[in-house]
Amino acid sequence: MIERLGERLSGVAERYMPDPFVLVLLLTLASLGAGASCGREVQDLEVGARLSTLAKGWATEFYATGLMKFALQMCVVLITGHALAMSRPVRWGIERLASWARTPGQAVVIVALGSSVASLIQWGLGVIVGAFLAREVGRAFAREGRAVHYPLLGAAGYSGFMLWHGGLSGSAPLKVAEEGHFLADTIGVIPVSQTLFGPLNLAVTLSLLVVIPLALWRLMPRDESKMVAYPAVQLDDEPEPEERDARAGLLRVLEETRALNVACASVLGVYLVWFFGERGASGWNLDTINLTFLALGLGMHRSPRSYVAAVADGAKGCAGILLQFPFYFGILGLLKSSGLIAQIAEAFVAVSGPTSFPVLTFLSAGVVNFLVPSGGGQWAVQGPVMMKAVGALGVDPTRAIMAMSYGDAWTNMLQPFWALPLLGIMGLKARDIIGYTAFVLAVTGPVIMFWLVVL
Repeated sequence: MIERLGERLSGVAERYMPDPFVLVLLLTLASLGAGASCGREVQDLEVGARLSTLAKGWATEFYATGLMKFALQMCVVLITGHALAMSRPVRWGIERLASWARTPGQAVVIVALGSSVASLIQWGLGVIVGAFLAREVGRAFAREGRAVHYPLLGAAGYSGFMLWHGGLSGSAPLKVAEEGHFLADTIGVIPVSQTLFGPLNLAVTLSLLVVIPLALWRLMPRDESKMVAYPAVQLDDEPEPEERDARAGLLRVLEETRALNVACASVLGVYLVWFFGERGASGWNLDTINLTFLALGLGMHRSPRSYVAAVADGAKGCAGILLQFPFYFGILGLLKSSGLIAQIAEAFVAVSGPTSFPVLTFLSAGVVNFLVPSGGGQWAVQGPVMMKAVGALGVDPTRAIMAMSYGDAWTNMLQPFWALPLLGIMGLKARDIIGYTAFVLAVTGPVIMFWLVVL
């Protein structure tokens, strides 16, 4: 039944789901049309003045300084996590972990847990570690002539990504922990001790760490004839920099020595120890997490050239962020200038109460994620709406922030935008894993909503 569901969902996605950039263009036009026709702030204006006001609001936010910093922070998160995952120590650890699996059930549980823990540490790391771990497990089973369901391993490698927004690199919780963030006038600065390390997030995270591996373990076929074998796709080792012409001896030594990496990583490490000694957990934000993973990546790579090659490889994944984020910011400008942002918030207040609001926020964030497949971009668009409703209902903004974070990560199981690196590494297609990740979505949704109501 699950396999048939996967085939149906994959068929629908392949036939009807456009490229994410096409989605953001359509969403921009839809927001413009909705703002012009329904936005109460522009209804008294002539058509020309109405469109001019909306265009000004769009352009003002499109390259807003604070929001563009946010986009660059997201790129650095992805690049530093990718580079760390490509280092020899991390790759060695992945191979050792993969060797522990002796049965198909153990294999899928190990991949799910490894991916989940890596995603909790840093989402850029989780995207790559989950893929490498799933592939190495499949490779180990194939070498030894043992059967394992390779697409299900891919689903396990991606399912861990569902925990990222409640992890140490969660976009919304880290953004609201920064001084002067774009909603500071509305909700102030909220430290991570109240969001990422609060009882709600700890309960949800621990529950998902149990439920996700168990769900995937249950999906592993018991009949070896139903296993889909490892496809023998060759995976390169740590990316090598391009060959260069002969260089002067000193320059070559500097490029290939580990001493420079270690020295710079040590300086960053000393600063971070001092910084967190002064600030504690309240100092954990997007800037400090990027510094931390820069230091770790530098320290674990064998040379400056090696680290540059890994960063260049990871930078390929930034194209979507750099291209699409400004359009999300522009959509925010359209919602603001038209008055729709206040109207949507008022509609939420009308149908919500203090108890139901976090659940509705979670579900709405799951829907929005299909249109805005980025936690950072979604926070830029949906965050202002939710926080305005929070003020009207008297709800703790921390619960709303985490509810939106969970909803964004939850429907990643049906939105394969961030699975593209995994699919490329493993030689799979979205239709190979989406049926299984859809099952994970179905069993985890009630768990998350339970904690949103109880805590």
